[in-house]
Amino acid sequence: MDLRPCKPSPAQVERAVDLACRGLLCYQPFIFSDRLQTGAGFEFVHAKEFAGLVYCPDLPTRFRDRKDVERFLVNPASFDAFADCNQRLRVLYETFIDEIELRVGPIDRHTFADIGCCSGYFPLSFARRGSPLAVGFDRVDYSATFELLNGILGTHARFVHQPYRAEKLIPRDRLRWLRALHHELASWFAPRGMAPAREQFDVVVSIAVLVHLSDPLQHLAYLGGLARKAILVWTLTSDREDELTIEYLSSNRYYPEDKFPYCFDVMRISPGLLRKSLEQMGFTEIHEIRNRPDGMPDNWFNKHRGYLALRPQP
Repeated sequence: MDLRPCKPSPAQVERAVDLACRGLLCYQPFIFSDRLQTGAGFEFVHAKEFAGLVYCPDLPTRFRDRKDVERFLVNPASFDAFADCNQRLRVLYETFIDEIELRVGPIDRHTFADIGCCSGYFPLSFARRGSPLAVGFDRVDYSATFELLNGILGTHARFVHQPYRAEKLIPRDRLRWLRALHHELASWFAPRGMAPAREQFDVVVSIAVLVHLSDPLQHLAYLGGLARKAILVWTLTSDREDELTIEYLSSNRYYPEDKFPYCFDVMRISPGLLRKSLEQMGFTEIHEIRNRPDGMPDNWFNKHRGYLALRPQP
């Protein structure tokens, strides 16, 4: 998302630098100024972790010579490639949003939830296109990031610091979570003289989250339970097109508190199992996301699969 037409103030750009250098605004593709851009596209395309997520040649003194900050910074000499890769990633993200608008209907008539929202690219995009309610949920606290980006864009996307924890999805805890969600929805609807119909959203999106979970089928069921009309899932997949398989490639390096059996990180589900799961949940119309010529390189794109699945509507 190119924010330069919104003319962020110097204070907002300074705040963005602070959040980016603390890992709270670096993964998704945003442009704040000619001297501040973020996004993981460069690392995705080159399959090289630590290649860089933040272009910020004017690094504040307080962040210089810090190993934890160096992890995020791209070499300025690689800026052109960095910018190109993140533009391609933006095209992919906008493809998801356009596909939803094409298949489900106008954004301004639907509510949205992004489970594992990171810095909020999708809730902010839905809010920017007029959604009456766009909410992001994440285990990391991105509330300050949402506040900044809402301020720049003039939007009202909401953030809920709520982790998805498979081991807690038993009936009693699920009911407690749904009550908390209902309270969150009611707090938005009540001042407008409206009431949420159920603890659901019209559309639920899950972008590059399934790959990091040990319980992909349970998580898909969880997403399906939140979605009234449609879900969009994008994840790393295996090359076993029509088989019903799950492959675990590595254990979790980032969240040591996630104990067995929820400790596996990179997971590949077969496209056949992903489609079958969507069908079993009652989604009768399933559209595969296609790459665009100006999108991500085919050799990267084809290692993933994205589906927009729609329920039959009365």
